[in-house]
Amino acid sequence: MPPRLDQRLGQTAVQQRSPSAAQTARRWLGRLLPLAISLFFLWLVFRRVEWARLQQAFSEVSYLLLPAVILVYMAGFIPRAQKWRLILHKLKAVPLGACLGYSFVGCAGNAVLPARLGEVVRAYICGRREEVAATSVLSTVVLERVLEVLSLMLLFGFTVWATGQGALSSWALMGLAVICGVVVLIFIMQKRGDWLLKLVGLIPWPGLRQRVAGLAQRFLEGLAVVRDPARLFLVLVLGLVVYCIEGGSYWLLAKAMGLQVSYLQSLFVLCFIFVGMLIPATVGNIGPLQYFCVLGFGFFGVKEEPALIYSVFLNAILYVPALIGFMYLARYGFTLGGLRSQAPLAAGVGQKGQEENP
Repeated sequence: MPPRLDQRLGQTAVQQRSPSAAQTARRWLGRLLPLAISLFFLWLVFRRVEWARLQQAFSEVSYLLLPAVILVYMAGFIPRAQKWRLILHKLKAVPLGACLGYSFVGCAGNAVLPARLGEVVRAYICGRREEVAATSVLSTVVLERVLEVLSLMLLFGFTVWATGQGALSSWALMGLAVICGVVVLIFIMQKRGDWLLKLVGLIPWPGLRQRVAGLAQRFLEGLAVVRDPARLFLVLVLGLVVYCIEGGSYWLLAKAMGLQVSYLQSLFVLCFIFVGMLIPATVGNIGPLQYFCVLGFGFFGVKEEPALIYSVFLNAILYVPALIGFMYLARYGFTLGGLRSQAPLAAGVGQKGQEENP
């Protein structure tokens, strides 16, 4: 029987038990910087909050609606997993249930790791279990996220227009233009992959050149879906479906909080929060989520206190798929301690792909 994933990673980590001063400094910086960012955004929110109103808003929560909020939110993971499955199909036909499990694992990683390193863990474990080069899987995750942001920006532009927030139109168009540029760049990388390999060939050190060339080749393999316009369009549509379903959960949560907002306004807040958190930095999005949630609801006259209570419940609900992800991690033979300490190492080990698969 092959050793557990965290045990195999641990064998590699033994070689690094004596980190240098620079490595120790980087490690502490990686821990303290996300904490500082979280505290900064929380300070921006709490400095304007009146505690009496906060207690009143908390007492007005209707807990009977919360199970429905969670069910609707979790339903969005089915089209989300199918979306990734369509991209993965060019590498290997992975069952929907397996894609769903790996997606939950990504949520678990994001809940305890900064900068969405859970996506690296998702790619690594998927590559191991499905016997596919992890770098190729990681490129499918990157493509999925890029197309998801494209769906987000399209929906954000629509909600800005539909809710009468014309002042944000220029920002929505700018974001849409940027993400379209990224999509075009990915198309060029896939269609003209030889250009990338020629650039890699300019690296003067043979060993490094060979290693980077292998990584680039595997990364390009994961982008093969861009050759299929119909499948790519379906991925984009599924991205819109995911956000519309999640918008329903945001609207139901607003009802549970007693907020007088429509479904379209709740959808706008969802897009506003996600756009504000496109650059990941904190663990579990704590801090930025509260700030952009309060700011988003402020466009519709919602006071800071009930919007803050809303954001706290929303943050808690976002941890539900993470809890399921931890169950999948245990099933796959991975531990929470290994997830926290070995995620950066997993990104490096995974690049060897199929030859490391048991």
